[in-house]
Amino acid sequence: VRVNAVAPGPINTELVMSLSDDWRAAKSKELPLGRFGEPEDVAAAVAFLASDDAALFVGQTLGPNSGDVML
Repeated sequence: VRVNAVAPGPINTELVMSLSDDWRAAKSKELPLGRFGEPEDVAAAVAFLASDDAALFVGQTLGPNSGDVML
């Protein structure tokens, strides 16, 4: 059994779009990529982990987050 996770940062969903314009503008300025992700970005990460291309990934967390959290 392989267990992996996807932990997205700010994504243009109903939740994020319901936040104030000021918050979204300030947050996007903090991000190294300068923009929020799209749901398709997260879907691509999930599809990758479910594919044969991720056969060697075990116990990993992918973070499509525009650089919001960089270690």
